[in-house]
Amino acid sequence: MIKPEEIQKQLRHFNLLGYTDPSVKYTDNKRGGKILTLEQDEWKYEDEFYGGEPYSGNETLWYKSKDVFRCVYWGKVIDGVNFSDIYNFLRKALKIGPTGSCVHRGPECFTSADGESTYTNTCAGTVEEFVQTERIYIKDREVYLAHFIGGRINNKN
Repeated sequence: MIKPEEIQKQLRHFNLLGYTDPSVKYTDNKRGGKILTLEQDEWKYEDEFYGGEPYSGNETLWYKSKDVFRCVYWGKVIDGVNFSDIYNFLRKALKIGPTGSCVHRGPECFTSADGESTYTNTCAGTVEEFVQTERIYIKDREVYLAHFIGGRINNKN
């Protein structure tokens, strides 16, 4: 059985590529959504999402063609806020990676250099089974919200 630390390490590796590598692109999944597929050695990762604002999607991680991790998510940027600015700030937070009790995506807290924007990530659980909520605030006003639930799958077949 794959150790939880290895799942978390591989998930972070693929997430980081998606957040930081400009050559990594989502493609049309021909069902109204976008999909990112990455492979390395015996690992494969997919992130598929639908919508613009709000949006929803799922991430799946396979090892040796067996699905071992799955996460579903839903998020939005509030009306009247430039979502490109919010997602640019979000990518900066996600590059840092999980800290503290967080097992996925970003740190518990990240603040912009000018102090205007703050990202928070509250998590409960482990990579085996977790829930998390991301929020972005501009001057104490919540402008972004996303929920995630996921964990290991296929422990017993």
